[in-house]
Amino acid sequence: MKKSTFFVINLLIAIAIIFIPINTTFATDVKTWDQMSEQAKDFIDHGKQTTVISNNDITSTIMPIAQMLVAFAAGVMVIVTCIMGIKYATASSPDEQAKLKKQLVGLVVSIIVVFGAQAIWAIIYNFMKDF
Repeated sequence: MKKSTFFVINLLIAIAIIFIPINTTFATDVKTWDQMSEQAKDFIDHGKQTTVISNNDITSTIMPIAQMLVAFAAGVMVIVTCIMGIKYATASSPDEQAKLKKQLVGLVVSIIVVFGAQAIWAIIYNFMKDF
């Protein structure tokens, strides 16, 4: 790097450091214990005023979306499995079959992920609905 470029970069950094406003906490900005506790009480009171999401709201909102996503994923996986199975059955060389086997392993992993996520969701939902 040229010395002039190095000098310009260092000069810009020095100017930026000089002109960047520094925020400091002055002694007058420090809050007393009473002010902090009052703000904490206001925060808690504000939290108590909001409504809590009920179990029925979650069930009626999220469950249809989750079921639709799992059904869509299952449909896509069935179609992809059929296509890859036909390709594997009609493959003429062992190299093509080996390549398709690797792809089928990825498909099996994706099936496990989708239905595993559904199972985890069902377990957590059934466990948490009792609370």
